[in-house]
Amino acid sequence: MKDIIIVCAGTFGIDVYNTIMSINRVAREAGREEPYRLLGFLNDIPGTLDGQGLDVGIIGTIRDWKPGGREVYALGLSVPKSKEKVAGMLKSRGAKFETLISPWTAVSDFAEFGEGCYVSVAAYQINSGVKLGNFVNINGSMIDDGAEIGDFSTTTGYTCVGRAKVGKRVFMGSRSVVEDGVTVGDDAFIGVGSVVTEDVEPGAKMFGNPARRADW
Repeated sequence: MKDIIIVCAGTFGIDVYNTIMSINRVAREAGREEPYRLLGFLNDIPGTLDGQGLDVGIIGTIRDWKPGGREVYALGLSVPKSKEKVAGMLKSRGAKFETLISPWTAVSDFAEFGEGCYVSVAAYQINSGVKLGNFVNINGSMIDDGAEIGDFSTTTGYTCVGRAKVGKRVFMGSRSVVEDGVTVGDDAFIGVGSVVTEDVEPGAKMFGNPARRADW
C-alpha cells in the first residue's frame, strides 16, 4: 500500500479523490489489498474542503510542503501551465507523482503513460499505441490508436483525439475533436466543440467547425 497525497483541493482535486476511492474499492471487492492510503490534500487556501464531507482534509500548504521521500503525490489540477508550475515546484523538493487510471476506463495494454498522468472516472477509452507524456489529464475523452499527447496537456469532457500528435501544455475543451493526421503545437487552446482538421501553430487559439484561429 502506498501513502498518497493530493495536490490542490478544488473541484478537480475532489475528482482525483473519487478516482482513488474507486481504485481502492475495486481492489477491496476483488479481495486484494487497497493500493492507496490517502493522507490528505495540500492546498494554499484554507477552508477549501469545508462542507465537502470527505474523510480526509488539508494537511499542509503547497508553498511550504517538504516531501518525506516515501509518499507519492497526485496532481489535482487541470490547467496546463498551473500543472507545470506546481509539479515542478514539488519535484524540485523530491516529490514523486503517481499515474492514476480509473478502473472504469478501457485502456489498452499497449498504451504508454508518463509520470503523474490522470485518467478520470468519466474517461471512455485509450487505445493501442497511445503515448501520453508527463502530467497529461484525460477527462471524459476517447484517445484513438497511435495518438501522442505531450507533457502537461489536458482533455476535457467528450473530447476525441484521433491518430494525431498533440504538443505540450495544450488544453482541449469539451466536445472538441482533433482529427487523424493533425499536429497541434505546444501551448495551443482548442475551444469547446471545435473540430480541428488542419495543423495548429504553437500558442494558437482555435474555435469552430472546422476550427479557425482566433487572434485575441
